[in-house]
Amino acid sequence: MPADTPADRPALTIAIFDKALHDRSAFSCGFAPIDNFLKSSLSDQIKTGMVAAWIATAEDDPAVLGFYTLGALAVRSEFGPKAWQRARVPDVPVIYIRAVAVRQDIQGMGLGTALVIDAMKRCIGIADQMGAAAIVLDVLEDEHFDRRWRFYEDLGFQPLGDPDNPKRVYIPMTDVRATLG
Repeated sequence: MPADTPADRPALTIAIFDKALHDRSAFSCGFAPIDNFLKSSLSDQIKTGMVAAWIATAEDDPAVLGFYTLGALAVRSEFGPKAWQRARVPDVPVIYIRAVAVRQDIQGMGLGTALVIDAMKRCIGIADQMGAAAIVLDVLEDEHFDRRWRFYEDLGFQPLGDPDNPKRVYIPMTDVRATLG
């Protein structure tokens, strides 16, 4: 899915991960566990059906600029909005953004926002097919935690309220559909 870019930059493409097409070798987001995940674990997790991944590249360049992964998750209904509790089910199906990362040298240029919005749009279609009440993610805790927290808040995410996962945030699918659908 091409994204709008300034005329002096090549067009951005976000496509489903293809090991043969996407060059992960030089990718570094500045956080070694995420870099290692992309280079070493992603293919195995895709093969086992744990995640699906989308990769951002510049048009006609296979080098990975950024990526995100999606998977399924259930969260306890006692967390999140009151509507979940009124549904009288112990767990609520959600779509879990397992990772979002942007190459370190281009962070702060809008690619992270483009990736999350692309993921949110994709989640609308997924939720229409299988049912999901929200999109959930865990905000990575490091020296940039406050900046990341604000980034997700600005996109509409709010704390889930799970004491076992205090960095977990969510956005209801109704909000995603109202904004992007």
